[in-house]
Amino acid sequence: MQKYLYSARDESGKVIKGEMLAESEAELSAKISKLGYFLTSIKLDKSKSKIKSHSKSYRIKGGEVLRFTFQLATLIDAGMPLLESLKDLARESTDEKTQAILDDIRYRVESGDTLEGALSYHQESFSPLFRALIGAGEATGRLSSVLHDLTNLLEWQAEMLSRIKEASMYPIILCTVMVGVVVLLVVKVIPMFTPIFESLDSALPLPTQIVVTSSYMLRTYWYIIVIVVTLVVVGYKVFAASENGRFKIDQYKLRLPLVGELNRKIALSRFSHTFALSFRSGINLLSCLDIAKRTTGNVCIEKAIGKARDAVNVGEKLGVSLQATGEFPAMVVRMISIGEQSGALTDTLMKVAEFYDKEVASMIRRLFTAFEPIMIVTMGIVVGGIALAIFMPMFQMVDKMG
Repeated sequence: MQKYLYSARDESGKVIKGEMLAESEAELSAKISKLGYFLTSIKLDKSKSKIKSHSKSYRIKGGEVLRFTFQLATLIDAGMPLLESLKDLARESTDEKTQAILDDIRYRVESGDTLEGALSYHQESFSPLFRALIGAGEATGRLSSVLHDLTNLLEWQAEMLSRIKEASMYPIILCTVMVGVVVLLVVKVIPMFTPIFESLDSALPLPTQIVVTSSYMLRTYWYIIVIVVTLVVVGYKVFAASENGRFKIDQYKLRLPLVGELNRKIALSRFSHTFALSFRSGINLLSCLDIAKRTTGNVCIEKAIGKARDAVNVGEKLGVSLQATGEFPAMVVRMISIGEQSGALTDTLMKVAEFYDKEVASMIRRLFTAFEPIMIVTMGIVVGGIALAIFMPMFQMVDKMG
């Protein structure tokens, strides 16, 4: 494989210059013709430089992927060829890592690779769903439409993440403050009262004994607590890394009160969005299920979709297959069955996705709204209980003096 510098003209007569890898000038000419250009000159690049392999180690952030997808869709809509669009986006990028990856993608496309093939070299930046939809768009000639669909999907994902972060911010602050206040009381305040407690002749109340002992243990054996917490965290990660452990954890997540219902709705929303976009892009039903199951974020739901996929593969209806798993609500199964019968599966899936979008947003808001007063009450009980335990011996002393 050799590297050539070439000059060509497009249909409007505009001069196009670039570089491309090919086995021979004949192969290069064929690749240029496939791009829709008329080759005017060829020159062998003596430097024999290769594609920058270091760009594989880079990763584009989610916001940059969204920006790239939206801008590429806009440029292609405006009638600009794919190669020229990639060149412009790489040239205008202000982030060095993003520019390196876009240059690598452009170089590979210019060398005759498909856009999906070029993206596959950067799997950390572009998900399997992203690449599969791009490939379907290229195969069906609907690349522009697919890019717009991907833009909408990425915007939805970013919006959901933003809502969760925004809703959880206040409870996290409350929890942090509560832990900080408790640690301050136990480590700093209680030791100041310990000499007074020891000077008392009478036995300390049980709550005071618990608080004083806890303070002593925390100050003296804090390293043991750190070790235990570290072992628990490491043990959890090891367990979660195993196939059975991950399944058990995800199964437990679905059974949690309130939070379990939210996790299920988020998984079903992701499934509906992904499945609808994949199917609308021209991907076959079985491949759509393979792609969609990897985006749910829950192994239990993923295995259920896998079972449904196997049933569909032997001729069963999709709605019936999903119902047999027991993981999909009756409303989802009914909507999908109606879509199958009417031939409007994509539309019904999008309606299911829209329904769960609203449900997820509403439930996140309700859940964290209910969580805030619970945290405030808990903080009051804990801090008030510690304060009461500290002052109970004082009250006993006053009673004896009276």
